[in-house]
Amino acid sequence: MPLLRASFVLGSALLIGSGIGNARLAQAAPAADTPLSNPFQSGASDDDDGDDTAPAPGGEGGDEDEGGADADSALHALTCLDGDATGGRRKGVQRRDFLKRHRFELSGVGGFYASDALSSTYSYGGALAFYPSEDFGLEVLVTRSPVQFRLEEPFNAFTKEEHFVASNAWQGIASMLWSPIHAKFKFSEQTIVHGDVFAVAGAGRTFHDSVMGLTWEAGAGFKLYLARHVAFRFDVRDFLLPQEVLGRGRITNNVTALGGLSVWVL
Repeated sequence: MPLLRASFVLGSALLIGSGIGNARLAQAAPAADTPLSNPFQSGASDDDDGDDTAPAPGGEGGDEDEGGADADSALHALTCLDGDATGGRRKGVQRRDFLKRHRFELSGVGGFYASDALSSTYSYGGALAFYPSEDFGLEVLVTRSPVQFRLEEPFNAFTKEEHFVASNAWQGIASMLWSPIHAKFKFSEQTIVHGDVFAVAGAGRTFHDSVMGLTWEAGAGFKLYLARHVAFRFDVRDFLLPQEVLGRGRITNNVTALGGLSVWVL
């Protein structure tokens, strides 16, 4: 009897213990129809009922912010192009007032001719250019320059003979123009003049007895568009040519500074 009574007590204890454990598990488990909250969201809880009404990041508020930023950017770009809305005269990048593409340029030029072997003198002439595009052009330059030898008088006084006869030299050069830079020059608060900075290179002939071959040139300059069809130009060119003076031949550098006015046609 004592053994039977002890077995009955032990079985009752096991049944009671298993019932208590199942009750605790049932209390801890969430309901099947209750959605789990985001464990990574700050301040989230199982009974948070305000998730459906909270604005999502990047929603309507984000769209409004992005729209405002786009409007500010567009306004800033418009201000740079056309000036501010208050009537300020400060300008940014603007369109060109005059286009060279498919136009002819007729120029009258004159300036200073610094010769390497002969006397420095003046030079004058004209040029005709055509621009197949806005940045590239083709030009023919024709100039006339008096030619003298700076040591002619001392030689004539020593030898009693005339070694070099003063004359005129004609020059015809075919060139290519490249205008990579369009600039604006401010002369006053109300006057802004558009212009181009260009490079020039070409070859041709210098017609004189002392010249023995082709003439090569390289240089640079700028143009200012004073009016609709009128421009001021200034360029510096170095003419390389083989010359023979008093029986001595060599390659000479002849630097020429030319300025003048241009008229645009067509």
